[in-house]
Amino acid sequence: MPPEGHTTITISDSLAAKLTRIMAQHDCSSYAEAIKYAVDTTLVQEGEITTRELVQLLAERVDKVDEEVLQ
Repeated sequence: MPPEGHTTITISDSLAAKLTRIMAQHDCSSYAEAIKYAVDTTLVQEGEITTRELVQLLAERVDKVDEEVLQ
């Protein structure tokens, strides 16, 4: 059973390979982060993300960049 607030999924080997590429290209540390990145990017491109969600997404990316700079 997954932890509270989480869901398990089954993905094909080809999708796993694509997620691995996203992980490498965008410094994601897990499939979950790669999926979140792909979903957020798609929503932005389709115009289905709200301004508030976009601001939150950008803030998370800035925080990640700041962490990388400090290391």
